Amino acid sequence: MESNLTSDNGNSSSNGTFETFFGGPPADVSAQAGIQLRAFFLNLAVSLSLFGFAVLAFFLLKSAAIGRRIYQPKTYLVQDRLRVDTVPADPLKWIRRIFTIRDDELKTKCGLDGYFFIRFLRAVLLIFVPLMIIVVTVLLPINYNKGKGNNFYSTTDGNNAQWNVAGLDTLSWQNIDPARTSRYWAHLVCAVLVVSWSLFRMYREKIHFIDARQRFLTSPEHRLKASARTILVTNIPSEYRSKEALEALYDVFVDNDDRSRLVVWVNRDYKTLRKLVAKRRSLRHALEKEELRIMRLCNKKLGKNSNVAGGSQADGKDHRDSRVSDDEYPMRQEQVELRLNRIFEQDCAEERQLWRSYLKPSAASQVSLVRGKDDNWKSTSFFKFWVAGESRKAPKFAWLRTEIARLTIQIDALLTDLDNDVLFKKQNSAFIQFDRQMAAHMACSLVSHSKAGRMSPRFLEVAPHEVVWANMDVTSLGRFVRTCIALVLFAAILLLWAVPTTILGFLSQLASLSFTVSWLRWLRGWPSWILGLISGPLVSILLALLIQLVVPALARKLAVLVGSPTKTKREVITQNFYFTFLFIELVLLTAVSSSVVKIVPQIIDNPVSIPTLLATNIPTSANYFFNYLIVQSLSYSGSVLFQFIRILYITTIWPWFTQTPREEAWLQTTIPHQMWGNVYALFTNFAAIGFIFSVVSPLILVFVSVTFSLFWVAYRHNYYFVQRNKIDTHGLLFNNALSQLFAGIYVMEIALIGLFLLVRDSNDNVACKSQAIIMIVVLILTAIFHFVMEQHLRPLYEFLPVTIEDTAADAEKRLLSTIRDENRVSNDEESGVDTKDEDVNSETALNSTMDGASDDRAQSKNMSTTAHNARKVLLGLGKNTAARIKDFQVHLPAQPDISRRREVADQLSAAIAGYPDELTDLTPHERAVQLKAAFQDPVTRESAPVIWIPQDKAGISEDVLRQAAKYGRFLQYSNAGAYLADNNKVEVTQPAPDTRPDWLLDWVL
Repeated sequence: MESNLTSDNGNSSSNGTFETFFGGPPADVSAQAGIQLRAFFLNLAVSLSLFGFAVLAFFLLKSAAIGRRIYQPKTYLVQDRLRVDTVPADPLKWIRRIFTIRDDELKTKCGLDGYFFIRFLRAVLLIFVPLMIIVVTVLLPINYNKGKGNNFYSTTDGNNAQWNVAGLDTLSWQNIDPARTSRYWAHLVCAVLVVSWSLFRMYREKIHFIDARQRFLTSPEHRLKASARTILVTNIPSEYRSKEALEALYDVFVDNDDRSRLVVWVNRDYKTLRKLVAKRRSLRHALEKEELRIMRLCNKKLGKNSNVAGGSQADGKDHRDSRVSDDEYPMRQEQVELRLNRIFEQDCAEERQLWRSYLKPSAASQVSLVRGKDDNWKSTSFFKFWVAGESRKAPKFAWLRTEIARLTIQIDALLTDLDNDVLFKKQNSAFIQFDRQMAAHMACSLVSHSKAGRMSPRFLEVAPHEVVWANMDVTSLGRFVRTCIALVLFAAILLLWAVPTTILGFLSQLASLSFTVSWLRWLRGWPSWILGLISGPLVSILLALLIQLVVPALARKLAVLVGSPTKTKREVITQNFYFTFLFIELVLLTAVSSSVVKIVPQIIDNPVSIPTLLATNIPTSANYFFNYLIVQSLSYSGSVLFQFIRILYITTIWPWFTQTPREEAWLQTTIPHQMWGNVYALFTNFAAIGFIFSVVSPLILVFVSVTFSLFWVAYRHNYYFVQRNKIDTHGLLFNNALSQLFAGIYVMEIALIGLFLLVRDSNDNVACKSQAIIMIVVLILTAIFHFVMEQHLRPLYEFLPVTIEDTAADAEKRLLSTIRDENRVSNDEESGVDTKDEDVNSETALNSTMDGASDDRAQSKNMSTTAHNARKVLLGLGKNTAARIKDFQVHLPAQPDISRRREVADQLSAAIAGYPDELTDLTPHERAVQLKAAFQDPVTRESAPVIWIPQDKAGISEDVLRQAAKYGRFLQYSNAGAYLADNNKVEVTQPAPDTRPDWLLDWVL
């Protein structure tokens, strides 16, 4: 039956009723509109309050003592090249500083990913702000003026019905009166404008990405890095799993086929060694906790009984350690085992230990032991009741000391035989370092093997600290199977997550359900502000927490399961998984579930009105995203700036668990780092929401613009003053995010095609067929543009063009010349010797080190390429570095007040600055050694642990160091840079003594 829909301002009411399985009469339109508006404004008020509180707290705390650690750690807790000026105390000066940070500063202090993320926020603002000005100005008056509203219309049977458009819906697509369908031409024009402007800006940003990435990768500072000239080759056949075979294959990419210009690392499976090292670390942690527990008890008793003679003061500079030369105790393993057993018995029976003058012997924790088949004592517990044999109890610290020493013996034995093919089988991957950056790109871009899938995929720009060593032996078949499993698990996550997301979607329509669902009628008696609070802020906050906490962790696990060989690749795959999840669950599923509860009762009552109902009600899902974006733009951006979770963690949660100096040093020196796959995917999804609803509900453009503006300010502060990069994809995530924006554009175009086809005029005829056809053409043109652009630009995303090699090489030579001159001037000032006669030799040595020329390669021939020798030369570098930083400790104020805490932080800062953080900080020989060992599995360079205990007034630490000396190099103690204050809190003024001295170089290799 054809229904004639005409606008009518009469006062007739609808005679339709809903008696369905949902039950109940239809909702009162004015009541629902009021609840929707109240929910919206309540959500806005709550979010504004949270935002105001967060910003006010930030301004009050950022210059306080705790604020230095929370809001500006990069002013003192990072290496010199990353340090920034202090955050201005004046809010106006702070705002001015945020807006005046230059792009080159962001690249230097934040890395390319930090710079490009700020650039992504800026790019989205450049898209949406102009569209907001034009589209909102054009469409809001058209949508609102003489629209449906709450007016009545007449049907062909003479009855009157009322339009169900109220609240914020009056500003959107569904408010257009059927008698004025010509207005949809304005929506078409705006849609074409949105698509064309967005595509233009995205293309411009991709061009900028390529230019900025190439400039960075070819900068002389980056070309010096090992990662710039090294490729990772996977799925290597067995006949090529040797240094000689790979050198013979890839020497074609170096001058004169000179294999000495290549450095090859064939990866091995060090699982056995890794398990022993992990166990030793665990025991080290347990021993440090036990030693500190005893020390605290003694010093607590000393404080109560001041007449007990104490030891050395804990405030001074002097410290001791039990570390000895690696050459001491050159005994056979059997002799060492017997010695350890005797030492263990001495520790158990020793009565002259200083702590026993303060505490009873029972104060030391006891451990149950049983003698094993190898005649060594093993720990047992209630859960190992089946273990039989001679048993005893012993002090926990004594047994831990002996076990750590015994593990060190086992590990040292393995470290001398790391090239043993029986113990450590070769894996099907290898790192190959060339003498030039362009040679690495050529080797990676060309096919390496005649058989499909062999020696592929290959990866460029692999930093040593970003390698996922667990995935170094994944085959092509294994990677395919892993990918299939990961996709199945991801599909399962999507299905399972649909349940809580759909429930939240229903909760967002709680007010409507109270009128349409019979068993929810009891909600009608609730105050409207409670319903508004539940359907507005509460639902938005719950969804944000649900989506942003658990899903990224699961996506990252799937990325590792797929077989990602590097953390960079892991972040890219995580971004893809997470964005797909957000787009399906948060945008598509949530939008449908938010509208289904409205549509179903009307469809059941009048099935012939399905087209009109779809065109009228589906766009109302934008109301949900209004609330969601309000929470994100105000509450979440405020929390990003305020960092209340981190404040709670540092000031309240962590002190309860912090026990040892090592844990305290980790807390004080660890700077937040961004997991890029999470943040890019989240904000790409925000932008996709803006695209989808930009024409249907143009008010969304205002919310998206405000959201990205506030986050632009918050993240510029965080990335510049607070966070540092552990992983840098050099902008690949930015490019990936731009490509993912097409998902929002495609959905917008498809939705508009359907909506144009569903538009009916007052005679129930299709009124916008022409607009739909034009949108189909726009969709096709968009797909063509997308395909052509990606095909045209893809080669430039990863590989460097040959045309810029000469310019980059000249810049590198100029940098080397500058470094040579600086080193010469420094040597002249220090020694007073004229070195002009040595200029040629110095320049040759320096250039050969950085470029891989003959002189240093001749030195490299004398270096064993085995992992054992690589570890030895790195340990030698560590000793030299430790010697340079040992004198930073000075006298501390006696009382644990603000001045002492400030001095502790300053000394820690000075100690960190003493570690080398640039390759140019090293001598040519040290630099060659560092590059030589860059891609060796780090477990092979694991040094013997140092048990780090604090200096204390009772003198317990000094006595423990004397007691530990009998273990020799197998168990080493130190109390350097750690203090037990009068309040029994641990303070540290340096990183742990066994910290790798090249740890800061991980970021520049």
